[in-house]
Amino acid sequence: MRLPSRLPSLALAASLAVASGLVGSAHAADGECDAFEVYTPKHGSMSTLVRLSLPEGRGAELRKFSNELNAIGYSRSQNLLYGVSTRSHVVTLDRGGTSVDRGKVRGIGDATAGAVSGSTLFLRDGLKLVSLDIDPASPTYLTITRTKWLSWLAHVDDWDFGSDALLYGVTSTGMVVSVDPRTGKVRMIAKPHALPYGTYGAVLMAPGRVLYAINNRSHGKSRLYRIPLNAPKNAVEVAAFAPADTTDAAGCLTPPPIVEPPAPPPQPPPPPSTQRPVPPRTSTPRPTRPPTTTTPPPPVRQVIQPPPPPPPPATTKPRNTPPPSAKPVAGPRKPDTDKKRRWAITTVVLILGTSAAVAAAARHR
Repeated sequence: MRLPSRLPSLALAASLAVASGLVGSAHAADGECDAFEVYTPKHGSMSTLVRLSLPEGRGAELRKFSNELNAIGYSRSQNLLYGVSTRSHVVTLDRGGTSVDRGKVRGIGDATAGAVSGSTLFLRDGLKLVSLDIDPASPTYLTITRTKWLSWLAHVDDWDFGSDALLYGVTSTGMVVSVDPRTGKVRMIAKPHALPYGTYGAVLMAPGRVLYAINNRSHGKSRLYRIPLNAPKNAVEVAAFAPADTTDAAGCLTPPPIVEPPAPPPQPPPPPSTQRPVPPRTSTPRPTRPPTTTTPPPPVRQVIQPPPPPPPPATTKPRNTPPPSAKPVAGPRKPDTDKKRRWAITTVVLILGTSAAVAAAARHR
């Protein structure tokens, strides 16, 4: 899957997509995803990790490896790819292609198909379906925890999980099958006419239950097919690349959990209400009264009060002046005889007082 040999094939892929009605007819989310693919041109040569964009099949090379790599699966919880290299070694790859050899795993012979669900890498090893624990916190990390026999010989060289928790792949006869990872039961789904015989080494499940499969070598090319599982007869080739002896792909969708969740506990009864229940209202017939005529009250006459009189003008009073006494009421005028008599008495008193004072002064001389 070298880029120089793959890029010219994109024009062919575009023409095939237009001819098949893929462009502009499918929903934007159906069949679209970015995934990872590894391919090996010849057995024993170096493998290459590619970032694959679907549905057009455009590839971007990330890294080459010294060993042959196959049966990869993507763990979203760890953001790592797990695969099996030569001599049954388990290898992890990050998104940039940096690889770590995790060592040899006993019990794995020639694993060709791989897919991750939760913390388990499901491998097809001949006629066996092998469950490999990939949980780093588990005491059985990188050991085989379960082995099931496939119900019949199905040469499936890669598979991926669908939304129904089943594995889907394409056999060497071009038949789409499903595999139950719990029992190993294989069931035929369809045999589209567009799929030729060959080894389908890379399989991806995209949104909208669209299955992509790469035939490693068909008429001198590796060919990418788009297979809508809702209408498998509409399978069509969408891209062509340089031929390869082995291919594998992963990382398009998050697979659902295989173990069904337990039934939810029953809902507790609602707490008793603290509010006092309101008794239902009963309508009782009211006694009918004879109509009474009421006369409106007479209008209230508004009494307008006259404004208060203005205050008297302020007068300036001298300090320490006693308040004025009440003004005597003028009586009838008396004759001037009384007034003359008072003056005469006052004069006599003054003369007598003066004579006494002179006599006292003469005695003290």
